[in-house]
Formats: sequence, C-alpha cells, structure tokens
Amino acid sequence: MAHTEDAKGVLFEIRDWLRNSPLEPHECGLLAFQLLAWAYLAEEGRLDSTDSIDSALERGAAGILDALKRLESREAPVGQAFDGAFRRAQAVSDYLVSTLMTAKRLAEGGIFERFSPVDIADTLGNDRSMPIVAPVELAALMANLATNKQSSSIYCPWESTGRLMGALLQSLSTVYVETPYAAPVSALLSLFRHAETDIVLSDPLRAPTAIKGGRLRKFDAVLSLPPWNMQIADDVAAHDLYGRFPIRKANSNGLVVQHILAHTNGRAAIVVPNGFLFGLGRDRDVREYLLSQGLVEAVIALPTGFLQGTNISSALLLLNTRARCEKVGLVDATQPYFAKAFGKGPAALANTDAIVDFCHSLSGGHAVLGDHRLDETMAVAMTVSEILANDAVLQVDRYVMAKEQRDAQAALDAIPTIALAAAVDTYSPIPNKDRGVDSDDAMEVFEVGAADLPPAGYIRHPEKIVTVRLTSRRSGYSEEVFLRAHDVVLVTKGSTGKVGIVPENVPPPGPGGWIAGQSAVILRSRHPQSDARGLGLWLRSDMGQQMLTSIKAGATVPLISLATLRKLMVPRLTHEWIDRAIDALRREDDIQHQIEALEQDQQGIASALWQEFLQPTSH
Repeated sequence: MAHTEDAKGVLFEIRDWLRNSPLEPHECGLLAFQLLAWAYLAEEGRLDSTDSIDSALERGAAGILDALKRLESREAPVGQAFDGAFRRAQAVSDYLVSTLMTAKRLAEGGIFERFSPVDIADTLGNDRSMPIVAPVELAALMANLATNKQSSSIYCPWESTGRLMGALLQSLSTVYVETPYAAPVSALLSLFRHAETDIVLSDPLRAPTAIKGGRLRKFDAVLSLPPWNMQIADDVAAHDLYGRFPIRKANSNGLVVQHILAHTNGRAAIVVPNGFLFGLGRDRDVREYLLSQGLVEAVIALPTGFLQGTNISSALLLLNTRARCEKVGLVDATQPYFAKAFGKGPAALANTDAIVDFCHSLSGGHAVLGDHRLDETMAVAMTVSEILANDAVLQVDRYVMAKEQRDAQAALDAIPTIALAAAVDTYSPIPNKDRGVDSDDAMEVFEVGAADLPPAGYIRHPEKIVTVRLTSRRSGYSEEVFLRAHDVVLVTKGSTGKVGIVPENVPPPGPGGWIAGQSAVILRSRHPQSDARGLGLWLRSDMGQQMLTSIKAGATVPLISLATLRKLMVPRLTHEWIDRAIDALRREDDIQHQIEALEQDQQGIASALWQEFLQPTSH
C-alpha cells in the first residue's frame, strides 16, 4: 500500500469538483469519501441494481440524490455510513454528476488496490465537532496490544472518529461499536471489513446496549479513547442493573474504566488522562481496586500534544482480565526513541513493536526489555505491592526515571533515611478565599513566592504585599501560617521543587509578617531542639532536587501532592550533620551577600559615568 501522504490525491481529485461549493472542507471530504465508498460497493457487487451508480447516473443529479436517500435509510452500518450524504449532495447538486463519475472511475481503476481506505480516510482532516482523535499509529498500537489471532469479538465504546475501526480493518473478529456520537467515518470504514460490524448509537454508560440474556456481553478485546472528565449524574452508578461499578462513587473517568472492564474477557486498551493515574480520592479508589484485583498489565505514557484535539497529557492503560497481573509494566513513550519526525509536522509514534513485546512479556511473570531495545530509562516493571504503597500512583514518570534520578535514589538507599513527615510538620498556606479581602480584621503581610526563593543562602525580604484574614485552623492556632525563623518553603505547584529557607530576622506573626505563596507548603521543625535547615539544604541539593522530581505529577501543571511529599524518604541527619549544614548555609549566605554587593557596584559603574557626563563642565 502507498503512504498516507500519497493518498491525499485520491479525495482531492474528487473534491476538486466541489471547490466552489458552500460546504465546509471537512463536509466536502466526507461527501467525497461517501461517493467513493458507494463506488466501491457497486464495484464489489454488494448493492441492488436500483442503487447502482449506473442507474443513478442515468437520471442525473435527481437520480443520485434519490439513491443516496435510499442508502441513508438502509440498516446499519450502511445507513450510518451514508448519514448526511443526501443533505451534502443537495448542496452541491450542480457538480454532483461529475463528482460521482470521478469516484466511479477511481474505484473501477483499482484505487483500493493501491491505497488503504484507512489512509484515504486519514486525509479527511479534523472535524471540529469530533472529540479527541487518536493518531493512526496509536490506534494500531492499541489493537496490537489488546487483540490476537484468538480474539473473536472486539468492543469499541465511544468510537466515532474511524481511527480504531481503521486499525481493525483486516481483523476477522466481530466488532461492536457503541457511541453517543454520529460516526459516519467509522461506518464507512466498516464497509471495507470482511467481518460482522455493529455500530449502535447509544450512551455506553447510561444506556448500554451490548446485552445478551439480561447480562453484559463479554468481549475478547476492548479498544477505547473515551471522552474525559464528563459530567455524569450520580444515578448512573446508583441505578446500574449490570454490576458494572464496584467503586460506585468514582469520577467519570473511573466509571468509564469500570464500564469497559465489565465488558472485557481478555485485554482492554484505554486512553486515559494523566490525572486519573495520580489523582487522590475517588480516582485512587479505582486504581487501588484495579491493582488489588491484578487487572493492570501496563501503562504507556504518551507525548503531550500527541492526541488531536487536546494538549492534556495522557497515557494508554492496558488491563488484562484473564491473567492476574503481579507486575505492572510502565513505558515512557515520550522518549525520543519512540518519536519519528515528518518534516515540520508533529512527530509520529515509532518503535511500537518494542512496546508490544515488552507488555506481552509481562503476562509470563517477568518482563523482557524488547530485544534489549528498552532500557530502564524507557521501561520498567514494578510489583503491584510497590505501586499500592505509593498511593496506587500509575503515572509512568514516577517509576521510569532518568539515569540521574536512579543514581540519586541508589545513593539515598545506601544511607539511613526517614519519612519527611517524621522529620518536619507540613503547613498549607492561607487559602485564596482569605486573600485580598476587605474587612475590619484584615491585615497587610508580605508573600513569599517562587521568585523570592534564592539558589543559595536565606530568603531575602519579599516585595509582594497582600491583604489577608486569619481564620481558625485545624490545629486551633491561626498564626501558624506565618513564616518563622528556619522554616523551609517548598513550591509544590508550577515551579515545583524550588526551596527557600527563612532567615533569623523574619518579622513576627501579624501585620508585616511573612506568609508562603499559594503554590508552596511550609516545612517546620517538629521540636524546638530540632532544626529544619539541614533538610532544606538537602532538598535544594542536586540529590534532593532529583528526588523531588521523581514525585512530581500533573496533567498540565507540575505538582507534588502533600500526601506524597510526606512519604518522601529523606536523609536521617545527625546533630553533627545538621550543624555542618547550618554552617554551610551561613557561608552560602555570606557569599550571596558579597555577590549582591558586587552586582550593585557593577551596576553603579556605568551609572556614575553617565551622571558625570551629564554634569555641566566648568572652565
């Protein structure tokens, strides 16, 4: 088969007749593909004589419109494939005969012997009304991961773009598509399959249709790129008749995964947003259920911006209901090894066979690094117990680390450590609702933000003034939000990992005091005799920064959850090493003051010169 780039000329030749039509470009392309599919069905002898192209052409545009109306009224999937064709054809009736004759000539000339229908459909471009679209190579990867020669039935909920149908074009399995969206491209591609295809327009969550004998149908494989973060009424889970939701209080993404799982008797490949992989609360409940039941086989991180229609980071979740998964494979497909550039356009996914080899090896109880093509910076296998102990986080970069991070972790493992929560107390900043208020009990304070945290020494005096109101805290002491001497300020959102240490001369709590910015947390010594400065200096070190990087999460904005931070293992510093760290911090601060003084002198040299230049000269 020729390349997709070459296939552009196929629809272009048909669409060229429609260049002056009132239809949008995507509508023109879809009509061209519908006419081409009609010509294909006629050439294959799969239509009645009344719906043949020759019969339609004998009556001109009127005959074509009548035939398209009949095709549109036929049972699925033919009727769905020609959905809207009559309306589109009416809008271009002046060009209809020439357009259809071109499609007929191409089909009779064996165009589908040279080009795959998938490649031709891929040149349609994006329909703005469509949800997120998977690139062709991702759809192929999903099919290769979830299906095999023994797969006799495949379920594709929410498939409407045609990409998953295209990946199953050569499959002899029956395919059941269930989607709330009109899916003409999926239906058109199904006409080129030589196996049974059902396409049902229905909401898979609220009104599932894959039912047999009053029970959910089970499929050997499931492929799905469902919509994310849908607004779903609580009664969907509460009134479910089929036992789909062991975790009834799940968010929409968790309900979707559970729905798919309930239909699966084999493997399911699901594209999910990164937030589902690390979110606390309800998302974590679903992940814990999946892991504890041994259902998670692999997670593959996808490049940001890889999916058409969204810039949200995402991953491919591979579930297996036939073999209990004691280990989970984690693959970082954001690495350059998995990208293939095509000119100035977006990179395509490459070397996916190595991903398939690695993931399929997991079901044998051990992982092989695809003929040694994937090293530990690209893929690892973690035990279920290790992941459960890490808040059931499935975000790939929490486990697949760069060499520097792995070296830092190895060095940390070799020394005595303690959980951060056992070394210091953590305090959240004043919430937004108590900032910028205008009330009698409000006060002006200085806010320490990420920009105020120096790379060495202590925090200098912040410049930003904000008005805040103190409210009661869970500890009962509202003034705990003010920064105290030797506190550590750690940014946990945005500029994640930036660290600052509060100096001795910080103002007392109250008006003019210092508070942490909204994106930071406060680390404070738990006992008067202890000192958090040693921990702060370590967190600012190369090793500390590597460890903080290893616990970052975030679908769009990097963040560190407080629960994860508290579990971070840090060095157990003796009094001697704390004293040495404090001395190092003092020397850092002295040098930083000298640097600042020299910078002021440096800036003043040219300024003094030009001030002298502007003074009148006396003679």
